[in-house]
Amino acid sequence: MPSSWRALFLAACFTLPLIASACSLVPSGGRADLPPTLSFQDEPGGPVAFQSGQPVPTFDREPRLRTDLDGVWRFDAQPLNTTLSLTDRKSSLKGIKDELGLRAAPIFDDSAWAAINVPGTFNPPPSRSTSSGYYRTVFYVPPVWSGRYATLKFGAVRYVADVWLNDHYLGYHEGGDTPFALDATQALVPGAYNSVVVRVDNPEWGTRDDIVPWGLADWWNYGGMVGDVWLEAVPSMSAVRADVTPHLDGADVSIVLQHRGSDSVKSAVEVRLWPTQVNASNRLNPDASSLVPPDVQPLLDRRVDLGSVSGDSVFRVAAPFSIRSADLWSPSLPALYVMQVSVLAGDTPVDDLYTSFGLRQVRVDSTAPRILLNGNPIVFNGVALHEEAQLPVRQGEPAGGPLTSAADIASILRRAVDVHADLVRVDHHPANQMLPVLTDRLGIAVWEEIPLYHFTPQTFSIAMDRGIPQQMLAEMDLRDFNRPSVLFHGFANESTGESERMAAVDTLHALDRRIDGTRLTGQAASATDPADPTSAHLDVAGYTMYYGVLYGGRLSGAAIQSALMQAHRTYPRKPVMVLEYGHWADDARDEAQQVRVFNAYYAQLSSEFDTQPDGFVGAALWWSLDDYWTQRPGITVERFGLYRPDGSLRPAGDAVGRTFALVAPSAPPPAVRSQGVAVAITPSERHMRLLPYIAYGFALPAAVLIVAIFGLSRIRRRPAW
Repeated sequence: MPSSWRALFLAACFTLPLIASACSLVPSGGRADLPPTLSFQDEPGGPVAFQSGQPVPTFDREPRLRTDLDGVWRFDAQPLNTTLSLTDRKSSLKGIKDELGLRAAPIFDDSAWAAINVPGTFNPPPSRSTSSGYYRTVFYVPPVWSGRYATLKFGAVRYVADVWLNDHYLGYHEGGDTPFALDATQALVPGAYNSVVVRVDNPEWGTRDDIVPWGLADWWNYGGMVGDVWLEAVPSMSAVRADVTPHLDGADVSIVLQHRGSDSVKSAVEVRLWPTQVNASNRLNPDASSLVPPDVQPLLDRRVDLGSVSGDSVFRVAAPFSIRSADLWSPSLPALYVMQVSVLAGDTPVDDLYTSFGLRQVRVDSTAPRILLNGNPIVFNGVALHEEAQLPVRQGEPAGGPLTSAADIASILRRAVDVHADLVRVDHHPANQMLPVLTDRLGIAVWEEIPLYHFTPQTFSIAMDRGIPQQMLAEMDLRDFNRPSVLFHGFANESTGESERMAAVDTLHALDRRIDGTRLTGQAASATDPADPTSAHLDVAGYTMYYGVLYGGRLSGAAIQSALMQAHRTYPRKPVMVLEYGHWADDARDEAQQVRVFNAYYAQLSSEFDTQPDGFVGAALWWSLDDYWTQRPGITVERFGLYRPDGSLRPAGDAVGRTFALVAPSAPPPAVRSQGVAVAITPSERHMRLLPYIAYGFALPAAVLIVAIFGLSRIRRRPAW
């Protein structure tokens, strides 16, 4: 459509969600009451996240007995009762099983069902006809699985999933972008063929106000099993996860261990810290152990004896370390280390867990509104991207579909690298778990967020009361805990509801701090109101800014500058993050306007970068890296990209690349090898190290007080003459 009409249309699309609080979408069948499945429980050693009755595991690829279930499944597209999908399983499971029929039976003829790729989607654009159905696959489980504990893991299923293994109901999960795991031990049959059936319901956006996101978001609602699926086996004593909290001179390490069964075993864990070398040969390998060169010795090798462990138990073990001459993670040097946790029964290794991590610190300067990375001021020139396949191009449009392979994700990130972007804002929902793994290795910082998109007062309250945003955030935090490239956690995008939104983002900020605390928090507020007060308790003040594009009259540097200064006056101690600015490129005239928009915005933003005296802008991100499919009425593909789908640069892409190159951090070397000298820290040693500081903290005030008392006594004894 003509650009003038498109501008009016997009402005309407932009503002309608902001006034939608006046409307009420009451779903037939009443409000959802499906409870979240994730919670935190106090266990020996500290709180542990549990989901569906089991501690939340790592979703990294581990050297364990494993059966990958990716590939061709069978799919039966069926309309499902969404009210049942979103109702507490205590009352809805019978109806769901009636709907299921015999599909989950171990022997069932699914030959008439369609073949479908997993991971993938059942509604690739432009198709909107399918929103639900049943997935089914049959696979052989070797006898070696006997006597082990099995977990069925899902990278992501959009939006509500119910899972059966051999006609045994394992559980459900709500939320389309984060991983979940279900205990498959009792239902698995080793030495035989096993069947998995997944009921997937992906409600159409705009039909309910009790899902997340609730309304018509500006991207494609890919339904189905959009992440990897695999079965994993562990022994009775195993490592569940290892969380590394980085510091500049070491890290705190929390290892979650689980014992199942009635046997009693004398156990221990060995913790090894390995240097890595990341290069073209292993960069795309999801296995963290592949980063460890074959010729190196561990930087740290310690043993923690656990004593005799028996019965069903879950507990945490601390294994902190300090490191001298460490390589810190940054876009210029994306240095990584690998933590290996080996579980011993007696003196026999029975389980191994590997995870990669980086040492870095991101914080806001206490003396100025600037971002510090590893103690140094930094500003980010970035791009936003939708996690969507671009190739092969179809009649000038992106291929569509979620990115599902490391190679495909890397190809999109390479486009960001080629325009010298050092920060990506990924979609409006958590991306495929391989994306932050690859940004770790490529040296790209990440802003990741949960899909509280265009939420209103009513929908904020409904979602938060149900606890679904909290679960999404916790799952994202736990999945990406060890990813140093993830520097920012975002909680909402372009939403209304001042008091309701502030309450929501404050709640999410507090949860994020309890789980993690090593990232900066923010939201993407609309710059139509630069004085929006709802970021008051977040770390940064984030905005999307479209003056002269979707609002605010003609393109004007003065209008942009005025909005920036108003945001700065509202948050004088916070860095301002401009998370979107840009323009569509439907034709050659629009492509020229893209360049004008970039030049006008970048001139104003760069003059206030926080690396300059009195600067306060911590990031400026162009919307967007690529074109993407949307379900906005009247539009099929949003052409905001710096790149065309075929990979050629638009004129704005060329301008961005040349401009970013002038201030971009130095590119990382082709191979990055980490080093350092590590020392284990025991709690007693840590306390002993703190004793001099504690003593100093008490002694100095005491000395001052003694001197003051002595001085006062001398004054009182002085003769009055």
